[in-house]
Amino acid sequence: MAETALLMLGFQERNTESRTVVAPRLCGSIVKGDATLNDSADPKIGGERMKVIVVGAGIAGLTSALALLRKGIDVAVVEQAQHFREIGAGIQIGANGTLVMRELGLEDKMRAVGVIPQAWDTNDFETGRMLFATPLGEEAALRYGAPLYNLHRADLIDLLAKGLPAGVLRFGARCEELGQTADLAWVKLVTGEVLEADAIVGADGIHSLVREKLWGHKPAQAANILMWRALIPGDRLSSVDLPERGHNWTGPGRTIVSYWVRPQKLYSVLASVPDTEVQRESWEEGGNIEEFRRSFSAAEPRLKQLLDQIDTAFITGMYYRDPIERWTNGRITLLGDAAHPMVPYLAQGACQGMEDAWTIATVLSRSNDVPKALLEYEARRRPRTTRIQAGARAMVKLVHESDRERIRVRNGRWKGMSRIDPLAETSWGLGWKYDVLKAVNQPTGEVFGLSAVKEGFRLSRPESCRAYDLWKNALTPEDAAQGYDGLRKAYERFLSTNFPPGKDIQSAGKELNGVRTIRVSSRGSKSGPVVLHFHGGGYVVGSAESSRQYAGRIAEAVDGECFTVDYRLAPENPYPAALDDAVDAYRGLLREGISPKRIILSGESSGGGLAIALAMALRSAGDSLPAGMLAVCPFADMTLSGESLRLTDGKDPAANRDSLTFLAASYFQGHEPRDPLVSPLFGDFRLLPPLFLTAATNEALFDDTYRIHQRAQAQGVDVTVELVDDSVHIYPLFPFLPETKQFLLALNRWSRRILQQGVTEFGPLEDPIAVHS
Repeated sequence: MAETALLMLGFQERNTESRTVVAPRLCGSIVKGDATLNDSADPKIGGERMKVIVVGAGIAGLTSALALLRKGIDVAVVEQAQHFREIGAGIQIGANGTLVMRELGLEDKMRAVGVIPQAWDTNDFETGRMLFATPLGEEAALRYGAPLYNLHRADLIDLLAKGLPAGVLRFGARCEELGQTADLAWVKLVTGEVLEADAIVGADGIHSLVREKLWGHKPAQAANILMWRALIPGDRLSSVDLPERGHNWTGPGRTIVSYWVRPQKLYSVLASVPDTEVQRESWEEGGNIEEFRRSFSAAEPRLKQLLDQIDTAFITGMYYRDPIERWTNGRITLLGDAAHPMVPYLAQGACQGMEDAWTIATVLSRSNDVPKALLEYEARRRPRTTRIQAGARAMVKLVHESDRERIRVRNGRWKGMSRIDPLAETSWGLGWKYDVLKAVNQPTGEVFGLSAVKEGFRLSRPESCRAYDLWKNALTPEDAAQGYDGLRKAYERFLSTNFPPGKDIQSAGKELNGVRTIRVSSRGSKSGPVVLHFHGGGYVVGSAESSRQYAGRIAEAVDGECFTVDYRLAPENPYPAALDDAVDAYRGLLREGISPKRIILSGESSGGGLAIALAMALRSAGDSLPAGMLAVCPFADMTLSGESLRLTDGKDPAANRDSLTFLAASYFQGHEPRDPLVSPLFGDFRLLPPLFLTAATNEALFDDTYRIHQRAQAQGVDVTVELVDDSVHIYPLFPFLPETKQFLLALNRWSRRILQQGVTEFGPLEDPIAVHS
């Protein structure tokens, strides 16, 4: 027991709680950058070398000091602790962090003390069944440019600290105040000593003094989860099957994340439980091991065998902060957890601090205008860290589901994702694929923000920019953090706020063969077609209610009426639920006495794919087919094989590979994604009714439209295509776009002609709309 307790006394990034103000050149010492290590000219301020004070000697602070010295900038690190003494545990450094360590000449030292896991395995907590695996090792190193390392946090802090020249790091230097003038920034220590420099970098953790002095005090938010940390000597685990992989388990409201941190010598366990399971008036470092074991009493045999080797554990709460709008004020800025504290479930906390470190050192080395350089640093980093903060919280929510039904659908989505993303890039590529060494030399606008688009990218026209920005700002960090629940709220808010139904729209609920729909018409004739409409949203979000305005405009365009369908959503209702509802709703129209020769199937995005899949299902079942199909920007390939996904990366705020993978896998789950009724792109189009396709040539899903056109036309379907440039996904949603007005006019002509043509005569239109290719 004593041996394990001693092993726990490692190092950890300080969450310092200090205080900070504003007024006095260097009264203390700052160590100069090593010119022999410089890869840039010495940055000068008024003829003198630039000087920076880093507050906080955690991973981010120490990495910053090393990077600043590497760039020829003099630096001092002030740390309030008397020595490194906090509780240590395991830490994971992804490829994006490894690239920084490699550039600093420290990867070999990291390799010497750490472990390169060959994979991450995620298993069911109660049964041990494998839920999904993430290949790592050499395969990940080739894919991402560097391997992932598992280490003891103390070992990482030690090798970073030993990389600093003597005199850089000052222990027992607690900051009391800080401030700045036009020409310098300063910190005052509790001893009364004042240190001056050209810039101050607050790297003092989640309870940052620097952050509080800049922006006021705000308490950190509790995630309502407690984390047990333990280290197990390797000789205790000889009878447990634990190869050098990440071994993770997830169960109702609890997880285990475990891995070797020293090869076959030391094993780290991070175990999380709901905060209601441990009751006490105050938190201490030591946790009651019996409380720990009670929380994991239902563990499957191998996990129980592992946990039984723990005799001492430490318990802490899980905390986070929401992203803030500014990190920088003049010559003072924030970095690492002081700027963007995040929950640990994307393994990116330390890595983001390392990215910050390289970025701030590089931009300062290129400018003698310190405030301007710090604003550039923030512009390069804040959009990315905001996205990762939200993603980490979403992962916490995902792996800590407590409801059995939500666990079932989550596991189903993981199964689906393993079919179309076997390397798990959707889950981990957000962090690992990023190379800060290259990114810092690209234009600032190239950084990807929350909506996965480049912050500086713009379309050409004012109208299209307006639509683009509406898509881009549809999602907030809180929405993203709440997983598909947050996506649903965001999409409903986006549609209801920006596209409320007008006074000229008439609507009423209508059940068709047991399926809820809303019957929508404009104040005019209802003698024309009857449109059966399926809203978009990747089968996961959207509703009939929020599609009323769009449905009303479709009804008006065809001089008829529209039934917009509230089909069941995934992941709670995976394939074939939506298709079954579509079939039932169509047959419900027939039972209402509506002739199939008057019916047009319609949908946008995934709804467009559903409309085509419905026609294929009806043909196979021998039902009378509708007069036509309208597919607006269809999402019809759940395997995501379209080249446009790659070509538009960072340029489509409505759709990207990661979001589409999540949505598609939520829908088909354990089913084959190439099934034509899941992905109608791969279906047989013969004998289907006339098809009207439209899309923007610059959207991520353009290739779905293009390939459907090619395939359907080759199989004899009468296909009409309207393509537009410089626009957005589902552009007809936006009534202010000129192309929307053109589309509605074209839809009117097409609908009149196919109704005149008759459902049994699927020859070419007498006066077809021009096909643009």
